[in-house]
Amino acid sequence: MTQVKLIVAAVLAVAFLGLFGAAAVYRGNAIAAEAETARVQGNLDRAVDANAVSTDTIARMQKQDAANDKIAADLALKLAAANSALIDKTTARADLKGKDENARAYLNTPVPDSVRRLYP
Repeated sequence: MTQVKLIVAAVLAVAFLGLFGAAAVYRGNAIAAEAETARVQGNLDRAVDANAVSTDTIARMQKQDAANDKIAADLALKLAAANSALIDKTTARADLKGKDENARAYLNTPVPDSVRRLYP
């Protein structure tokens, strides 16, 4: 009977050690999983921060692009107005030269060299 009790005690001890070993393995796996979760969460946080910075940069660039487009459109309008004014003045001068003898004589007068050097 003692031998049976020893065998039962040995079996229970082996079962207890097996359960303790399994629990230790599961606990180790849980700790490793928590560490991996923390690492992945840190990577996710950095990615979210980088995404926010990229979004801000894109928004600033789009705003600057819109401002550049407005400036370019304004410059195009001013250039068109300047070209139109130049054409109008050139046409008016040509008409005046063709119709007014005094204006034609004045415009046909040679420009002195000292004045010509001032205007390349």
